Amino acid sequence: MIFGFNTDTKAEDTVYHIQTEVREHERRLESQVFVSGRCIGIRSAKLPMGAAEEEIQELARSQHRWVVEAVREGFVADVLNQEENEELVVQFLASERISSEEVVLHFRVLRGGVVAASVQVGACWKTESFSRALEDTFTDDTGIAKMRLALADGAAELEVRAQLEGRETVRRFLVKSAKS
Repeated sequence: MIFGFNTDTKAEDTVYHIQTEVREHERRLESQVFVSGRCIGIRSAKLPMGAAEEEIQELARSQHRWVVEAVREGFVADVLNQEENEELVVQFLASERISSEEVVLHFRVLRGGVVAASVQVGACWKTESFSRALEDTFTDDTGIAKMRLALADGAAELEVRAQLEGRETVRRFLVKSAKS
C-alpha cells in the first residue's frame, strides 16, 4: 500500500499545507499546495513504468520533501511553475554514514518534473582553504545517484552538478561534519 504525505510549513507570514499523493490509475505523482484551505497549485510528475511499490513510495517521499523545502525557502512560484522544458533539478534524498570518515549521499535528478536517468552527476567540496573535486557518477533508471564521499573537516559546501544533453544545473549544500 502506498501512502501519501501531508505537511504544514510557514514561510514569512503564510502557512502552507502540502499534500503529496500517488494517483496510481493516472500513473502520476501529485503534490498540491494549499493556503487557507484553497489549492494554489499542483506539482505533478509521471511515474516511471514498471516501478516497484517501494520505488514509488520513495519517489513520493522525495517529491514531498523537495516541495516542502522549496516552499519553506520561499520558492513557491518555482515549485508550481512546471514547464515541459524545465531545467534539471537536483534533490537531496538521504545520507548513510559508513564510517567516521565516509558517507554515502543519495540524490535524485528530475527533468521537467520527471525522474531523469543517465544524468552525469559530479560533486566538489569547497571550504575557505581548499576545493576538491570528487568522482562523477550517473543516475540510475529512477533518477537516483549515490556518491561515496570522504567527509571534510568542519563546515564545507558541497557543490553538486548535474549535466544532461547540454543542460546543466548546480545545487549547493552546507555540510557540517560531526566526525566521531
